Amino acid sequence: MTDSRLSEADVRMNGLLDRYEGGRYPLMYFIRAVARAKEELGDCSKDPELGRVVVACFAMHTEGRDLMSTILGIVGFEVTVVERYTSMDRILELCSDPEVTALCVSVQATYDLPQVKGLRSRMDDLGLERVVLNVGGSPVSESVARDIGCDVYSPTATGSCRAVKEEVLRRGVLRACN
Repeated sequence: MTDSRLSEADVRMNGLLDRYEGGRYPLMYFIRAVARAKEELGDCSKDPELGRVVVACFAMHTEGRDLMSTILGIVGFEVTVVERYTSMDRILELCSDPEVTALCVSVQATYDLPQVKGLRSRMDDLGLERVVLNVGGSPVSESVARDIGCDVYSPTATGSCRAVKEEVLRRGVLRACN
């Protein structure tokens, strides 16, 4: 999306994201500030080339999921936020929608890792090769991400969101589906 097409909401949300990424806003302040801006100005513009991203978490851990969904919305994705305690089978079913271009999963602790081990191969078995996979959270290192089969990795949420966007655009996922 070019700067000339940015709405007032886009400009404000990107400013909030810059302040969060620069360490000037704590996590919960950032998420609340984005919610207030959405109430006042509406949501950010969505880039039709990006499609929809499914954002999931495990058990009670929602902070990473909420942070990722907030940032992915700011960078131009339509976002489907998966409820807590949703099975991996249901999450993968959501990814079968041809508008879904990426799956981001947030894990909080090492006990969540077995649930995402082999996720890429399960996705491929279901014909979801087109869906960009990102798994992140404190127990996920670059090595763990590689073992899971992630398409992109970054140690930060903002870096992950940007990497997901770049990979979706590089692949031209939606153009390939149409």
